[in-house]
Amino acid sequence: MKRNNKRFDIYQMLTFLIIVSIFTLSGAIFIVLLSFGMFGLSRILIFYRLAEFNYNKSMIDNLFYYGSYILFGYFTLIAIEFVLDRFKLKLNDNPYFSGMTFHLMTIALSTVMFYFTVHIYYTQIKIDFWVILVIITILYICTEIFYPDSENLNR
Repeated sequence: MKRNNKRFDIYQMLTFLIIVSIFTLSGAIFIVLLSFGMFGLSRILIFYRLAEFNYNKSMIDNLFYYGSYILFGYFTLIAIEFVLDRFKLKLNDNPYFSGMTFHLMTIALSTVMFYFTVHIYYTQIKIDFWVILVIITILYICTEIFYPDSENLNR
């Protein structure tokens, strides 16, 4: 099939729209599943009186307040894990960066940094330190199970 107009190709535009719609749909599904998971976790914590969530404004305000808490916490945990993985690569013969000691150090440092850089500023969310430690430990274990160390294919 011969195309007359080289600047505007309908097939490239259609392909681009399909790719963008797939990316948007998968991102939306991920956010919905994440929100259901966080809602379920908050209900479990409230039921067992392990946490209090006292911030109740409009839906948009709640979304920004609790969403920023989750987002800042996520970026804090990812940054700490990234830095410790870099240390592990640079200091691979150090006994602190191998085995269970490395995992315990990662969990402890992640919990302390999350608590003092994110959680302490959100006064309407009341969760004890040990509950945050248990949640971060479970998340770290899931990360290690589902995303184990793999070979870097970019080299």
